[in-house]
Amino acid sequence: MNKLKVLGPKGTYSDIASRYFLKELPNYEIEYEKSILNVALNIGDNLAVLPFENSLDGFVLESLDQIISNNLKILKQYKLDIDFAFVSNCDNLDEIKDVYVQFKTYGQCLDFISKHNFNILKTESNIESLNLLLDNNSKNCGAIIPIHVLKKYDFKLSILHVADSKNNETRFFLVSKENTKIKHNKDCSVSILFNAIIDKPGILFNILKRFHDRNINLNAIMSRPSKNGIGQYNFYIECSLKSIDLKILYELIDDVNKTNELKAILLGVYDAI
Repeated sequence: MNKLKVLGPKGTYSDIASRYFLKELPNYEIEYEKSILNVALNIGDNLAVLPFENSLDGFVLESLDQIISNNLKILKQYKLDIDFAFVSNCDNLDEIKDVYVQFKTYGQCLDFISKHNFNILKTESNIESLNLLLDNNSKNCGAIIPIHVLKKYDFKLSILHVADSKNNETRFFLVSKENTKIKHNKDCSVSILFNAIIDKPGILFNILKRFHDRNINLNAIMSRPSKNGIGQYNFYIECSLKSIDLKILYELIDDVNKTNELKAILLGVYDAI
């Protein structure tokens, strides 16, 4: 049986997103990893699910960097509604000292966290936050956990909907080591990495102008360290276009790769959401 590598333990939002992808992967079963790093490093010949962007806290930079450094290919994406609750076995908030929070959840619940003098202990996953609270015999602890697991436990104190906004969503990518040909729907999203071979003024302008000249809409642009030295960066770009216009995009990539200044790496073409 092929494996679908997922950030665990069972019950994480990555786990829920993986159930969507499994609908089209009948020969795969979930295998949990303890961190995003482990998901990417242990993918092998299998597939993996990575949380990629949150509507409140932005890109999951660890996922982006692992896609780049491990040369992973993006096959599909899925968007999931996110909601959190604060829980504790204390009688009231004043008794709580330590609070377990997943590192991206922290950025989504800043308004609630900033109102209280908690000592924040960051975790790799939301279910790890829950399990650490359950394993801790001290009554002076709390955790921020996915609201969908709340019904399984009886905490003395629970506060619902503690994210900064009700409009909280996360995008997840299905990735692999190999670029698999997929038939796309009418609207596509595309991820491309641009490596600056020569560092000189106007490099970013030259990239953006190519998209502008071809009337391709950009959804995101981000610089990431190339890890070759201070001040050296790669550019991650997402764009959207119709599937019938993909030929124009491929021509753009070929045009870039004919220069001695830039190298364009196609990370994935996947259906828009």
